[in-house]
Amino acid sequence: MYRVSFTGYRPEKLPFFGEDDPLCVDLKKRLSEQIRSLIKNGAEEFFSGMALGVDTWAAEAVLQLKDEFPQIRLNAVIPCPEQSDKWSVENRCRYNSILEQCSKKITVSPQYSRGCMLKRNKALVELCDVLVAVFDGIKGGTMQTVNYAKEQHKRTILISPV
Repeated sequence: MYRVSFTGYRPEKLPFFGEDDPLCVDLKKRLSEQIRSLIKNGAEEFFSGMALGVDTWAAEAVLQLKDEFPQIRLNAVIPCPEQSDKWSVENRCRYNSILEQCSKKITVSPQYSRGCMLKRNKALVELCDVLVAVFDGIKGGTMQTVNYAKEQHKRTILISPV
């Protein structure tokens, strides 16, 4: 049994418009196929940082696979309690629905602070054996997380956004 964390871009940093875009549909399919492969090879515990975009899609993919693989668990690693406060009603509902289905909810900072997102990303790496990253080499939080995983000698699986 091993543990997997996810990292990747928020929707506005991805090269498509909306989840109905064929490129997004394809990315979500590839992400789900990677998760299925990891489960078949012994992954049972998954960690999502619960941000919009890749974190949300990975969490939903894990939850969709739970019927087929009831042994798997999804855990939320939340940067702060206010993470979703400024999101649309639709995105907050989606976020809360995922949270309700998580086995564990880990909040890394008691309130928003400048470094709480980085702290969350480091926690995601420290909690996993394998990091799955939707990443194309562009600088930002995803690159920092991938680099930290490499420093920590964590296996890293890169998935191209397109």
